[in-house]
Amino acid sequence: MNKCIKSQPHRRLLFTQLSRCYAAAQSSPAGPEKAAAIGGSGLANKPDPQDIKCDYIGPPDTQSNLRPYVRHYDDSETPLARSLRLKRTEVEAWNVDFWTRHNKRFYEEKDDFVRLHKEIGTDEVSADQMSEFYKSFLDKNWRIHLMYNISWYLKNFDILTLAAGVQLQRLVARAKPRS
Repeated sequence: MNKCIKSQPHRRLLFTQLSRCYAAAQSSPAGPEKAAAIGGSGLANKPDPQDIKCDYIGPPDTQSNLRPYVRHYDDSETPLARSLRLKRTEVEAWNVDFWTRHNKRFYEEKDDFVRLHKEIGTDEVSADQMSEFYKSFLDKNWRIHLMYNISWYLKNFDILTLAAGVQLQRLVARAKPRS
């Protein structure tokens, strides 16, 4: 089931065109295996960006745990709006790539940690032992997380700058007298 959530009437000044469609995950008897087989996102058929009327947000990806976007665009898209859409897509791809690699590394190290404790003779790893692993993993990767945060802020600043330009462009276009 897909829902389109429109902006509220009292917020129409700048955001009249803002609406998002949320693609609900379809539960299937196959479970996660089928989701992984169709691309990991849980969407069997992603909608065509030119056919939809608003952005679609899918169910979480199995690898990165991030929700994939399908961005709407039409033929009357300005070059500035196009660069904003492409920048958003680029940043989303970068973000998915980072978290996919990070999660893979985390689960591999976690499995190694549990395996080593089982080789020692411990059947179960306690919550305290797992918290020590989590702490050591974060300490070991703090520089990667710091660089990710700095890059994330810079990329978001670029997106905000482009979005402000697009909104200003739309306001100017509305203010121009129509001939």
